[in-house]
Amino acid sequence: MMSARPSRFWLSVAGIAMIGASPTFAQDCEVPADCPGLAVYGAYTGDLRRNTTGGLSTGTAYSNVLSFGADWSADTFKEARLTGSAAVMYIGGDGISGKYVGDLQGINNIEADAGWRLYEVWTQFDFGGATHTTLRAGVLDLNAEFDTPETLGLFVQSSHGIGPDLSQTGSAGPSVWPVTGLGLRAAGATEGGLVWRLGIYDGAPGPADGTGFTSLKVSSDEGVLGIGELAYSSERINKVSLGAWGYSAKFEHIDAALDPAAKPAKGNRGFYGLIDLPLGNAGDTQFDGALRAGTASADFNPVDRYVGAGFTASNLFPGRPDDAFGFAVAYAHMGDPYRAAQEFAGAPATSAEVSYELIYCTNLTPWLALMPGVQFVQHPGADASLGNAWVVGLRFEVSHGDSWRLFARQDAPGSSPVVSLVK
Repeated sequence: MMSARPSRFWLSVAGIAMIGASPTFAQDCEVPADCPGLAVYGAYTGDLRRNTTGGLSTGTAYSNVLSFGADWSADTFKEARLTGSAAVMYIGGDGISGKYVGDLQGINNIEADAGWRLYEVWTQFDFGGATHTTLRAGVLDLNAEFDTPETLGLFVQSSHGIGPDLSQTGSAGPSVWPVTGLGLRAAGATEGGLVWRLGIYDGAPGPADGTGFTSLKVSSDEGVLGIGELAYSSERINKVSLGAWGYSAKFEHIDAALDPAAKPAKGNRGFYGLIDLPLGNAGDTQFDGALRAGTASADFNPVDRYVGAGFTASNLFPGRPDDAFGFAVAYAHMGDPYRAAQEFAGAPATSAEVSYELIYCTNLTPWLALMPGVQFVQHPGADASLGNAWVVGLRFEVSHGDSWRLFARQDAPGSSPVVSLVK
């Protein structure tokens, strides 16, 4: 099943030189995909969407993302591995939300400011055998590991990739696609399937104006974003997770205009949870459902509560197991302080914005996927002056990748191994 988020692709040159450290022979790997080596990828995602009625105005917008990158890995000593990843991308086109719909949750999750960006560059050390403990550092996308959907990943609505209770936060947003920053993450697992993750990320990632290739500036005034998550999965559970996050910096109250004497304060934090389960089968068709809920501090953020739910049906037709059909709802509730501030400013807000999405994903070839869909946004932007919007869209993705496994041979007994990459 194709992910609704832009595919993650990496490019690393320095990592190739490190592959030769204490190599594992390619033929010794039980699963070829687990062998140390190098993988290189590229993709182009295009998204055409039209607002047919309501919102700011009717109109059509086309957005696109071009991505390149690579992964590499090398075994260092017994039950330990060093891996690396890097990615660059170019974002282009227009914004359907900003120009035509005016919604706050983002109905197109590849809509962003145009330009080249450094997406991720990191190194990870794996150790611990069965517990599979890992330490990762570099330029990181928090949402690549935290608040990451399974069933909900089919949809193009941004809220189903990361909840708006978290994505709205911070002075420049958290370290998530497309603007990422420095981070440090530790993770581990138990033999029973429980996974834990802890992360610390730049509290205000990216350039000050939100554009530019990258920015690695870290400021004590901007602070850090800390996040932790527990997740569990099994043959009968796609994923169950619970997370908590919080900023170390102080923030202006969202209704500061009502009280000029109010000072910036700490306490910008929240929680989220996800339940994702297989719902059963009808013949060969598999049904899955997911429910996600989250909270955020109403004193500093517009959205104080969020609930999202989605249902999918896959393997609908014989011979097409990867095709999927889905329906999802995203409900973003506006906090009382935000609504009071909007009333004071003469722009009354509704209590919530609700977005509905109907989508179908079909993989026409191994390298081409199409995703037509329809979306309905009730109270776009929670703006009482905007009418409900109907949006039709078509997304396509062209992708290709290649990989090489690490292979070592000895030309003579006692000689040093010769290391190479093989298909």
